[in-house]
Amino acid sequence: MKVWFYALDDAQHGPVEADEIRAMLTSGMIRRDTLVWREGMEAWQPLDAAPEWRDGLVAGHPGGVSIPAQSGLAVASLACGVGSLTLLFTCFVGILAAIPAVICGHLALSRIRDAYPPLAGRGMAIAGLITGYLTIAITLAVALFFVSAFSWHA
Repeated sequence: MKVWFYALDDAQHGPVEADEIRAMLTSGMIRRDTLVWREGMEAWQPLDAAPEWRDGLVAGHPGGVSIPAQSGLAVASLACGVGSLTLLFTCFVGILAAIPAVICGHLALSRIRDAYPPLAGRGMAIAGLITGYLTIAITLAVALFFVSAFSWHA
């Protein structure tokens, strides 16, 4: 793990890890133009000029913090999960949307975990999984109820 040094108030601070740099950016303690250095760099340079940070900083955003891209699979998982509950309680075909919700949710969590740069959407993926599994469980419970009810009359 690379450690960083940064200049603040005409003094050198550090070493700190990249996560601490991100936290300081988010809090406003340092900015995009704060001078940084790590082993292997020839000279101190503004944070947004360092290769590791150049692509992850968004101009115009307070502090220049990176805004992670949203996982499309997480969005799809949540949309299918909410749709599955809606379809379950309106026309009882919610399982048709619940299965894609579960698949997309698991794929999203896997990709979010392994993504670099980081992806956002973990909460949406989890919500999609919960609603998808809930719809599947309710559908199976209702199906078992009807199967057992009709088998008693046969």
